[in-house]
Amino acid sequence: MKNMPTGLKLVLLLVAVTALAAAVAPAVQTAPPQASAQPDLKAVKADFVPGDKIIFYDDFSDMAGDEPPPHWKIRGGAVELRVGAGVRQLTMMSERVRLVPMVKGLPKNFTLEADMKFDDPADARSVWYLCDATWDGPSGPDAALRVTLQTQDNALGVQVRKGGPEGSEDLADTSVPVDFSQPVKEAIWVQNGRLRIYINGVRAVDVNQVELPPLTGAELAPEYGEAKLGYRLVRIAESVPDLGQIIMSSGRYVTHGIQFDTDSDRLKPESAPVIKSVAQALVANPGLKLQIEGHTDSTGNADHNLDLSKRRAEAVKAVLVSQFQVDAARLMTAGLGATKPVDSNDTPQGRAQNRRVEFVRQ
Repeated sequence: MKNMPTGLKLVLLLVAVTALAAAVAPAVQTAPPQASAQPDLKAVKADFVPGDKIIFYDDFSDMAGDEPPPHWKIRGGAVELRVGAGVRQLTMMSERVRLVPMVKGLPKNFTLEADMKFDDPADARSVWYLCDATWDGPSGPDAALRVTLQTQDNALGVQVRKGGPEGSEDLADTSVPVDFSQPVKEAIWVQNGRLRIYINGVRAVDVNQVELPPLTGAELAPEYGEAKLGYRLVRIAESVPDLGQIIMSSGRYVTHGIQFDTDSDRLKPESAPVIKSVAQALVANPGLKLQIEGHTDSTGNADHNLDLSKRRAEAVKAVLVSQFQVDAARLMTAGLGATKPVDSNDTPQGRAQNRRVEFVRQ
């Protein structure tokens, strides 16, 4: 090429580079997704464990904008679905609207979670009434349990009041700092007479010897919330005995408490309590070996869901091994995608039931 014209040299060089790029491109396109870096779950101090038997779940994903939410009874006002930036939010359009989730009774032990956004935190209030057979609405006698979140300057006040025929009792009145520019996550946990309430994973209330009557349902009553307050998710689930008891008795533990970023194998920090309980069960039972199964709902491409479920199961194993020093030989993984549904994929609650991690004794 010494005596070759400069223009021809450039053409040949461009052809060579293009051929090289074409040869390399397929390898780049078919490379498997890289495993996500995981948060340090061992350092997470949160201890809330969501119930696993879902009684009610709504993320408003099957609600049309001009219709009422199909899984709630609305009284006393109006609500509006607002959609944007990947968020669906049921916003309160009246000061004293009441929302009744379509549930028939609550178990003795349960968790209740709500993700909400205070679009204007000036004097807004979110109230859960947990009701027994004597409940006749907010204007009547106290509910069996009333949990109130009241906006304050850069904080949420948390008040808890217990009602009943023997009289009412104030159980808690405290506050937790919050950043109102971000969504707020409320979690209520009733377990064997112990009541815990968490705000963004921080345990704000922890009281015991709380005897409640059989609960017939729940009612959500935002107050002074006109265009100030909206809900993005509500989940109610029955709490079950700890993993060690279940896995040794039935051979299988199903959990919805291990959560991942959307369309990712990166674990969310709120997965820490369940991961820790798995590690503790393995320490307490040295002969125990587990298969970790990942399951998804049917939304999206089946092959993608299968791959995602495999990577999520591997992510759980990797964290147990690297952060909790579990012997890798005691853990196997399998990704089953949407091939083993436990509920219909036609509703938000059914899809939530199907998104899960299972631990199977080997």
